[in-house]
Amino acid sequence: MSDFFKKMKSVFLEPTGTETELAEDISQDNPENGEKKDSGQLPTSKTPSEQATKYSDVSGQQSDQFYKVLFDALERNNQAGFDYLEFKKALQSLETIGLDEKTKFLSAFAGAQASGANVKLLTDSATIYLEILDTEATNFRNAVEMQRTKQISNRENEVKQLTNLITGKEEQIKKLNAEIEEHKKMLSSLDNEIKSAQSKIETTKADFSVTYDGLVKKIRDDVDRIKTYLSTK
Repeated sequence: MSDFFKKMKSVFLEPTGTETELAEDISQDNPENGEKKDSGQLPTSKTPSEQATKYSDVSGQQSDQFYKVLFDALERNNQAGFDYLEFKKALQSLETIGLDEKTKFLSAFAGAQASGANVKLLTDSATIYLEILDTEATNFRNAVEMQRTKQISNRENEVKQLTNLITGKEEQIKKLNAEIEEHKKMLSSLDNEIKSAQSKIETTKADFSVTYDGLVKKIRDDVDRIKTYLSTK
């Protein structure tokens, strides 16, 4: 953890009174569409809970990881001379003295004036830092959307494709099951036809055998009688 991050975390994360609001302000996203405000006018702020409601149903919390990202951006763009960041540090140094808020601001501003700063310089530099944070927020949201496309949207497309495949195969299964049932009916019908044909064949065979045996017996009986009765003639 860099010294700058430790210092900035101390300045922004351990304040009291209105300082707490400043700590919340630095952690929030930029205004809608990431548009920068004109210099001299502070960008409109939304609390983290309002942003959470806007972008998702998940409530977030302040994160050292993201504070570091934002503080690093401020560090890279730290303005020369005494500006808002130095004024903020001066305010923090007065926390342990027990002064009321107005006195702390007046005391810190006296030191700022001694270093050549004025109200316009402080507010203008604060606006610049807010715009820097707005840019970081826009970059972050763009990165989130890229990850959303990569990790969610693409998978959602795969889900749709697999769902369509499953639906198609289910329809095929239904069709095959219907065909199987039809084939079973045909099979049962064929089995009955086979049994009926087999029965007729066996009956016909038996009838023929009985008829044949009867006729052959009669002829043989006649031959025996001929031999018996007519052999002496």
